[in-house]
Amino acid sequence: MKKRFFILIIYLIINRCHAIDLTRAVGGRSAAMGRTSVCEQSLWSLLNNPAGMANLKGWQFGLYYENQWMLKETAFKSGGVAKAIEGIGCFGLSVNQFGGSNYSESKFGLAYARGFGPYLQIGLQLDYLLLHWGGDYPNRGAPCFELGLQSQVTEKLRLGAYLFNPIQFKLKTLNEDRLPIVMRFGMAYQLADGFVTQCELEKNTERSGIHLRCGFEYTLFNAFNLRAGVQYNPNILSFGAGYEFKHILVDVAAQLHQLLGSSIQISLAYQLL
Repeated sequence: MKKRFFILIIYLIINRCHAIDLTRAVGGRSAAMGRTSVCEQSLWSLLNNPAGMANLKGWQFGLYYENQWMLKETAFKSGGVAKAIEGIGCFGLSVNQFGGSNYSESKFGLAYARGFGPYLQIGLQLDYLLLHWGGDYPNRGAPCFELGLQSQVTEKLRLGAYLFNPIQFKLKTLNEDRLPIVMRFGMAYQLADGFVTQCELEKNTERSGIHLRCGFEYTLFNAFNLRAGVQYNPNILSFGAGYEFKHILVDVAAQLHQLLGSSIQISLAYQLL
């Protein structure tokens, strides 16, 4: 019990407990590839970079769970649904939740994305963030929004950009704490048939330095993928796999933090055409 409490305290110190932890990349594929997400095009773009939703088709549903550092107090859960309408764009609803009964953060989102020709996709998401403390402390909330861009520059190269909370809304707390601004820029490149690499940079105004992430994906055959990745600041190694069966996609990943140990991620997505 003391060990679990000690790990939790270290985690909160590293992440500065007043900072929002809901801007992390979601989905088993991203988790396995070093949390690279800004160029991904899947249902999980709804929670990572809304521009990646622009090429979705039909209905998409998904659930994600992360047992972070093997502690239920730092568990991360997400769910989303998206609907693409031909000629209009793609709409999506999502919810993220981090923490436990004594402290938790939640984010509710409404997203829209559309492609403008073969080289440009744009996405916008409106959010409401809610912070909950145990006991008699009141909940605190704030609105914000996210913007995303993607461009398929060539057949093999895709660029992506993402911006969270550009106006820097305030939480309704005693100190009127400002929500962080998060910026990401990255690329995805197909090195060979079935072999893709992704790299991105992130700047979070609540944290020092630049975050660098890289990941690789190799397709053994059409339905099975192997993945690995690395992050710098903090230093984390990751790996995982994904398998698609008909319209169901399952992705699993594991990460190893230099101080906090291991965590496991799993996501399940279903496509209804």
